[in-house]
Amino acid sequence: MIFVFYWFISISLLLVNYPAYSATSNDFSRHPEFYNVKISSDGKHLAVLVNTEGRKTLAFLDSNTFKVTFALGGEKRDQVADYYWVNDERVVVQVEQVRGALEKPLNYGEIYAVNFDGSKGRMIFGYRSKKPTAEGGFLIDTLKQDDKYVLISKRALSRRTDVLPEVTKLNVYSGKARKVKRAPIAYSDFLIDHEGYPRFVSGVDKDFRTQLYYSSGKGDSWSKFGEEFEGEFQPIAFAPDNNSIYALKSSDGGPKGLYHYDLNTNKETELYRSTMVDPTYTISSQLNEVFGLRLDEDYPNYLYLKPDAAEAKLHKSLVQAFNGDSVAVTSVTSDGKQAIVHVSSDRNPGTFYLFDTETMKARHLLNARGWIKPSEMAMTEPFRIKTKDGLILNGLMTLPKGKQKNLPTVILPHGGPHARDYWGFDPIVQMLANKGYAVIQVNFRGSTGYGKSFEKAGYGNWGAKIQDDIMLATQYVVQQGVADENRMCIFGISFGGYSALQSAVRFPDTYKCSIGYAGVYDLEMLYDEGDIKSVNWGDAYLDETLGSDKAQRHAQSPVFFVNKLKVPVLIIHGEDDERAPIEHAEVLRDALEKANRPYEWLVKDKEGHGFYNEENILEANEKILAFLDKHIGH
Repeated sequence: MIFVFYWFISISLLLVNYPAYSATSNDFSRHPEFYNVKISSDGKHLAVLVNTEGRKTLAFLDSNTFKVTFALGGEKRDQVADYYWVNDERVVVQVEQVRGALEKPLNYGEIYAVNFDGSKGRMIFGYRSKKPTAEGGFLIDTLKQDDKYVLISKRALSRRTDVLPEVTKLNVYSGKARKVKRAPIAYSDFLIDHEGYPRFVSGVDKDFRTQLYYSSGKGDSWSKFGEEFEGEFQPIAFAPDNNSIYALKSSDGGPKGLYHYDLNTNKETELYRSTMVDPTYTISSQLNEVFGLRLDEDYPNYLYLKPDAAEAKLHKSLVQAFNGDSVAVTSVTSDGKQAIVHVSSDRNPGTFYLFDTETMKARHLLNARGWIKPSEMAMTEPFRIKTKDGLILNGLMTLPKGKQKNLPTVILPHGGPHARDYWGFDPIVQMLANKGYAVIQVNFRGSTGYGKSFEKAGYGNWGAKIQDDIMLATQYVVQQGVADENRMCIFGISFGGYSALQSAVRFPDTYKCSIGYAGVYDLEMLYDEGDIKSVNWGDAYLDETLGSDKAQRHAQSPVFFVNKLKVPVLIIHGEDDERAPIEHAEVLRDALEKANRPYEWLVKDKEGHGFYNEENILEANEKILAFLDKHIGH
């Protein structure tokens, strides 16, 4: 069970002054020291999520004196996953715990609640609550209009694929729960209106198709919504009138635009649409009026739909004050006078400020990774390239400080593949640049955030056109004189690990080494091993994204073509990886041995899809750096 204890220390003890020294691989292998800061609605208290000896604890501070008044810890296996202020005194906490074989904690849907002074602490939902349940609860709405209740999505902790989640109203003091509405489809996400009622729900059916349902309000059953729309329609927020919504929509396969949609008249108004990217997220006022968008075409950019709104002016002034860095207002007092601001960039891993909206002054609170010195970090700059078939690819280039030409270079394709890279701080990128390597990332076809047509262009092309896009970025940095074409290595995690091997097979004379970390190497194996197959839409997803032709999947699986490899390989894997099971690493190792190809091997037990234990992360990072130094280093 979660337990509590007092920390009679001042915030000054938390704000350690780290000595000036050059960054080491250990610095890039550590978890953040501070994860989040939020202010209570009355502005009197701060809550800080802290890394304490490898476990996340929650500290409460007086917002004037910064004295730590109370801290919430846990037994050896428990930690705080996330937390939310629900009124001036009370916080609800999602609990994670270490169970079984894995190093990384798991969330079983337990919810704990406690006051800022440590009083009335209790588990209010989950199998260790006063009324134990075999279901997990995950907070979806703090109900600003209600100080005693929150809404959770409750679902059975089962491997069954037909489990329907249910919106439940949960008392944050007593733990009493009352059913509100059940979803009509599994794997569902709810959209709650301003009266605390679920009005939209979206889920994925067995054919890997998103289905959208609507309810007009209390007592109304679910009905299909949006079937008249071509393409994609995604409700994201209710407008203040509660009768209209903001939605992301695209009817032509291009990037989604932001629309205002009237639920009574069905009238829609386009507010903004980029020609290149979907909105990263919308920015809303405390009244849930959407006043801006964040767009990530290259650098982060903010578009203000209501530039005269007070919140828009505040956000714009903050972006200007921090020279264009990423700025997020994470919490605001009910009177709007104080806010917690999080600032980050390519060189800054994250800084929290307490901001006074009347005096327009920011008070420094905490650095997420205080041992990282931004002035020592490398700058990341975007670039764009065009494929032969006319696609515009967005990429990122990070060069070692003071160096620009003829550099040993690491090509770093992202995971997914249906994900994307953003400009911002990346410990692996900075670690490589700190050791003198240029680092190249590219959002190849199949990446998300550029419209459905761009994403679908990667379907069936995991080992073909996607790898061509990665090669195009590789050729670009050689042509620009950045990369030394005789000192290039390809390294990736998850799908990036697959790409590291597949690209090295397809282009055997380009790279001098290949590093696959938590990769998949036999595409057919995805149907038989791993957690994708455990969901009811798993086979349909794989058929659509990989292609249904078995011969094609075989042809795009690097494990069968290692005889074409001309370079050494480093394989890194977690023994308990459920997404890319250890069998992928083992069959690759066996194939390399059979073909008499050189490889190095690092496997850790209790680790899943990417290492979590800091000692294991450090060992992997040092192995990577030694491997690179051996094959493309100075």
